[in-house]
Amino acid sequence: MQKSHAIATLLAELGVTAGDRIGVLGLNSAAHFAVMIGASRMGAVTVSVNFRLAPAELAFILDDAHIDVLFVTDNSIDDVIDQTVKQRTLATRVVANRDDAFERLDTVLASVAEPFLWDDYIDENTPVLQLYTSGTTGKPKGAVISHRNLTSLVHMMALANDGLYTRDTVNLVVAPLFHIGGAGVTYIGLAHGAHNLMHAAFDPVAVVETIQRQSVSTMFMVPAMIQAIVKLVPNVQNYDLSSLQAIAYGAAPISATLLREALALFACDFSQVYGMTETTGTVIALPPEDHQRALAGQPHLLTSCGKACPGNEVKIIDEQGHTLGPNQTGEICLRSSNNMLEYFNRPEATHTTLKQGWVMSGDAGFIDEEGYIFLRDRLKDMVVSGGENIYPVEVENILAGLPGVIEVAVIGVPDETFGEALLALFVMASGHAIAIDTVVDFCRDKLAGYKIPRQLQVIAALPRNPSGKILKTELREPYWQGVDRRIG
Repeated sequence: MQKSHAIATLLAELGVTAGDRIGVLGLNSAAHFAVMIGASRMGAVTVSVNFRLAPAELAFILDDAHIDVLFVTDNSIDDVIDQTVKQRTLATRVVANRDDAFERLDTVLASVAEPFLWDDYIDENTPVLQLYTSGTTGKPKGAVISHRNLTSLVHMMALANDGLYTRDTVNLVVAPLFHIGGAGVTYIGLAHGAHNLMHAAFDPVAVVETIQRQSVSTMFMVPAMIQAIVKLVPNVQNYDLSSLQAIAYGAAPISATLLREALALFACDFSQVYGMTETTGTVIALPPEDHQRALAGQPHLLTSCGKACPGNEVKIIDEQGHTLGPNQTGEICLRSSNNMLEYFNRPEATHTTLKQGWVMSGDAGFIDEEGYIFLRDRLKDMVVSGGENIYPVEVENILAGLPGVIEVAVIGVPDETFGEALLALFVMASGHAIAIDTVVDFCRDKLAGYKIPRQLQVIAALPRNPSGKILKTELREPYWQGVDRRIG
């Protein structure tokens, strides 16, 4: 609390006012979250940015959010910061632990500040957090999340989990704070007075060591993290993991085989969660009892993301907006007090996504007779790889600059570790060849590492419909045959 008051005091001294955006960049840390809370005390909006992005991508987001005060919470990304600042069109005041910083972060956090009292009124609809999601145009959009959105998430998860979170809960945070999965689970723990333990980044050995040493009771992971612990930690069965009460996972389904191995290892409840940045995270969940039903002879339940959480509504609509009946596939629509306020400075995109209180998810699926929601495919082309959302058009725009490329399409293909992996399909000019090493080297300073394809194929032509649109469904089909659930 003291640190957050110091942050709020500094922001006021720097001329930041209610509604202004301030940036945070770095690995998970207590300082990262102190900045979020401190900014909220005076009505400013925290833009927590993915440090894995390339400098050009970071510069775009900082400019888009009109950020001039940027908090850098660790020294490992100084080179990225320097490159990013040089590419910005706006000036940057960097608060970091480096000699050339505008303000030193460690000095600010160590200072003694009186409780910060803000004169302007802050209500439940005041924006507090802005998280960037990739867009179908190739440019990310800032989803604006309010105090009400976060408190609704906290209340909903308390109801859904019935006493799981208390002052005695030890909550381990390994998902990044620039994702709602990391920020949301930390807010939930904080609101319940729980002990939030934060890892700078995911390390499977560090996770099991922390569970044993600190008696961790709850955590959120993506299935790729669970798999890394089960498969890669030496002598993992020798660790004492008995303190664990519940693990939530999301962004991809879990296989029955991995679930059985994970249940045997962790011996705790598992819940699958589905949500979006635009819904402040979880709005649908598959609870522990359904995981047990799946293992007891109903494995199809593992391909469901569950049912709507308390206070949330889900419906399926067709292309004309009509509500569909059981087992009819259409677009999944979500109505919740968790739904974001808007996309920052994107009125058209906001209107497309938010309609009469519903978030248009862009995901295709159906609801069965029991109310279980099943995801089937994407109305959009987004790929989810290891919990990261990737829009192919952003990657395609970069790959098109490679010598000899006539056309390129990027799709997601099944991957045992990450759920999906990127495959680039090239149409090349006569006499030109292309290799994956060339692709990786070309993209290294232009795209985040997880957005760079590691697989490619050269084809004669891309399939198109009569209007000229590339038929990505046709491109994906050979790779997804026999896979029931095609999205996370």
